[in-house]
Amino acid sequence: MIFETGFETMRAVAENSSFTRAAQQLGVTGPAVSKQIKQLEERLRLTLFHRTTRSVTLTEPGKQLFSALEKSNEELSSLIELLAEDRQRPFGKLKINAPMSFGEKFLAKPIAEFGKMYPDVTLEVEFDDKRVHLIEEGYDLVIRIGSLESSTLIAKKLCDFSATICASPEFINFYGMPSNPEELQRLPAVIYTNSDTALEYQSPEGARGSINSRPAIYANSIEMLIEATLKGIGYVRLPDFFNSKYLKSESLIPLLPNFKLLPERGIYAIYPDKRYLPLKVRKFIDYLAQQMSDFEIK
Repeated sequence: MIFETGFETMRAVAENSSFTRAAQQLGVTGPAVSKQIKQLEERLRLTLFHRTTRSVTLTEPGKQLFSALEKSNEELSSLIELLAEDRQRPFGKLKINAPMSFGEKFLAKPIAEFGKMYPDVTLEVEFDDKRVHLIEEGYDLVIRIGSLESSTLIAKKLCDFSATICASPEFINFYGMPSNPEELQRLPAVIYTNSDTALEYQSPEGARGSINSRPAIYANSIEMLIEATLKGIGYVRLPDFFNSKYLKSESLIPLLPNFKLLPERGIYAIYPDKRYLPLKVRKFIDYLAQQMSDFEIK
């Protein structure tokens, strides 16, 4: 059980209404009992006992915890979170999943800053590109990029972003500059793993269409996709927050700049459809949304 020693000491004090009798029951000194209770209260940031020279009684939060000591770790953790939230203080484990390349480049710093802001939140962060089962695998939220499939989960858009089809000058010199999306179908493409090979677009006149890309390389690394594109292996469709510096330096050239890519895409925080959303999740989503609003990714 979490905080096992502290809770056992708390139980003894509550049952005996005395630090001295609790110490005798536990076979330790009175100062040791006082120290353990003080450490538990500091860790929880809750006052568990009313102390007078004559008696020791449980506070209201202390009563709630005492009644929950026989419950499972999960139930006890949930109660601790609720008690902490009464004081508007995020508490407990926060399990997050985000795409590897985006997470490492753009989320590592803000997540670390969030952990510093809220030291009572234990962060469990995973950057990878696997498809996770949010509820079954115990995630509090996941970050996803792109368009979303229909789901019973809740998705909060953190920000929009634009994407560009681009290729290297070497690629364009060899294959020529395409004048319409249909010409892309005969050209090799560099594709992100698990991405749809279909490419939807809207013409300058407003007509919509779709083509299928011809993959030359699949990779789950943005760095690998960019390197392959720079080498002229294929064209690539990437969010501009990944390829902007290459476009500015003209080491990558936009293809079909007058065509709009569909569907419109965003960065989302996805979480279970809960009537009650823990404060730690709400605080993290709000914090990340603020970071994204200040983040030049369009």
